[in-house]
Amino acid sequence: MEPRSSSPVTYSRSITLVLTHDCPWHCGYCGFRSEREGLIAEEEIDRVLAGAVEGGAREVLVLSGERPGGMPHIAQELARRGYRDFWDMAGQVAERCREKGLFPHGNFGRMTEGELRRLRPFYVSMGMMLESVVDEPAMAPEKRAQGRIAGIEAAGRAKVPFTSGILVGWGESQDSRLRSLGQLAELHAAFGHLQEILIQRYVPNAGSGWPAGRSPSHEEYREMFEAWRDWAPGVPVQIPPNLEPGWKALLPWLDDLGGISWARDEVNPTRPWAELKFYGEACMQEGRELVERLPVYPSHQSAEWMDSRWERAVRDFYQGGSA
Repeated sequence: MEPRSSSPVTYSRSITLVLTHDCPWHCGYCGFRSEREGLIAEEEIDRVLAGAVEGGAREVLVLSGERPGGMPHIAQELARRGYRDFWDMAGQVAERCREKGLFPHGNFGRMTEGELRRLRPFYVSMGMMLESVVDEPAMAPEKRAQGRIAGIEAAGRAKVPFTSGILVGWGESQDSRLRSLGQLAELHAAFGHLQEILIQRYVPNAGSGWPAGRSPSHEEYREMFEAWRDWAPGVPVQIPPNLEPGWKALLPWLDDLGGISWARDEVNPTRPWAELKFYGEACMQEGRELVERLPVYPSHQSAEWMDSRWERAVRDFYQGGSA
């Protein structure tokens, strides 16, 4: 496989806003979920967004547990605050991002086509990991492959610029990784909505029940890159550098480093990012420039994929030479 030569490596200047860690599922590998935390305070939303502006973020990654609105204590709290349901809150939070000049990317787990269409005007992009086409017995029902595939298909029908990917290093085989990438390529061929995919290293956290497995070797990563570029040419591959210790060796072939923040990684709090300068220097050593992008890629900045409220701001960013 040929290296990416002198093409830029992209990243997003990002901060994460977790609406709630509460989740009805009990997936064995997850260290993110909580049981009775409740919703983020309104004042904390304001604090995070003010910090995002001060820190120079453009992306706000808005996260939650999976379908928290169905949990009785969350539904009661939403009603007390005057929200119709969880999606109403998610939309209003995204609008608060837009008012501050920030670009929200939402990841709330599996959603229906109707729910995705409802949030589409408020978010420039959304995402959900496929993780694997091989079901593990300990997975919650919504995490099984057919459910994730249905959710990614729904995003395609709803015309949402979408990020997905696979989880590696949790005991899977190389064959399952390639099968999972092949499934994502089929979904993209059908709908054209995948603007990037992640090959994301599994990192156990304090609440994780599964130990880490063997990480892909350098050769296995390159095999995945090559297969993906054959199957879905033009769709970038992201490797989060705070999760993959060997990311520098992959720089000649990868496209994107994902969200990089001065704040902690809310999903993997034991894996902080280095300073942005560190990543820029590493890219320069490979003859490549580190260039900022928005959470919506240039490939999906048209009216087909974005609500009109976002078109001008996104166009101005990319035409201004920032990416």
